[in-house]
Amino acid sequence: MLKYFIIYQEFTNLKTRLKDVASASGVSLTTASLVLADKGRISEDIREKVKKTAHRLGYFKKEKRERRSKDGSRNLGILINIDYEWAFIWSFIRPIIDEIESTMKPLGLNTVLIPIKRSFPAKEIQRKIAEARVQAVIALHYGTEELVESLEKSGIPVIIVMNNNFQDKFYSVCVDDYQGAYEGTAYLIKLGHTHIAYVEAERPDLPMLLNDRFIGFRKAMEENRLKLSQDSIIRFDMQNMAELKKKLSLLFGSRDRPSAVFCLDDEIAYRVIVFLRELGMSVPEDVSIIAPGDVLDYDQHYYPQITTMRINTTYMGSIVCQMLMNRITHKPEDIHVLKVKQQLVKRSTCREISRT
Repeated sequence: MLKYFIIYQEFTNLKTRLKDVASASGVSLTTASLVLADKGRISEDIREKVKKTAHRLGYFKKEKRERRSKDGSRNLGILINIDYEWAFIWSFIRPIIDEIESTMKPLGLNTVLIPIKRSFPAKEIQRKIAEARVQAVIALHYGTEELVESLEKSGIPVIIVMNNNFQDKFYSVCVDDYQGAYEGTAYLIKLGHTHIAYVEAERPDLPMLLNDRFIGFRKAMEENRLKLSQDSIIRFDMQNMAELKKKLSLLFGSRDRPSAVFCLDDEIAYRVIVFLRELGMSVPEDVSIIAPGDVLDYDQHYYPQITTMRINTTYMGSIVCQMLMNRITHKPEDIHVLKVKQQLVKRSTCREISRT
């Protein structure tokens, strides 16, 4: 609580006026104004002194203070994708939103959800953000270089969450997909599985996620000198479940069928389990299954209890808040990227098999 109290003091000191900065710096009001506007012929020593004083006192330029709602409140915008194909992740991302809201509200920031679709042009999303009059933006999964650069240039800090595509360009809080896939696959191998299939869906908007998870899977297989054939790799279109069922039928209809499957996420794993049952196979008696995520709500009785590499979204929300407040109050220059490690959660879709 102490760190948040310190941040709160810095962040809420918005009544600091230009004359306070001038007085504390030992310069005239005009000089302070010129320095903070990056104008005038003023020595570098004076410029540095005034800027440091302004930063210490928590002085914000007028245009930044004006980004308030009509009722005077300050808002934090969260971009939420409302495309149909992303509806299944709501229970997954909700803890992130809850954590952000509960942490930021005592610090004077209201959380505003901004619904978007991937088909929206950047200008339309910018319009929605402008209408929300936000001080900062958190983008869940979504992100385009054009949009983020535009917001940053206008003085609105952006944190991209669970999207590794821009980790070398923008502030990001991501999942360590490589390590999660590696450890999940290693767990199956430890249970005695040597023929493991890999199932993923086409996700053109998240190429790094597909890349990192597959590389982690392949690395674990290679380290244990296990064969990885192309026949054991299934990729399908999420809008075409018949394609997935057909490919699973071919794979598990062969004599040398896998004893385990690593899925891109547990939503895909759920579909795989349904189709395997239709093929007359049981999980985990015939096939073991593991997947990253906890995208599904396991409190609902109709979901199978899938063994996962769990992503702690509540913890992610906490990290997002810390990164954002650091940006608002301290304005660091270097890009920061934080990755959250996945944790194995043993449920009921994996079993140990004989090594004979």
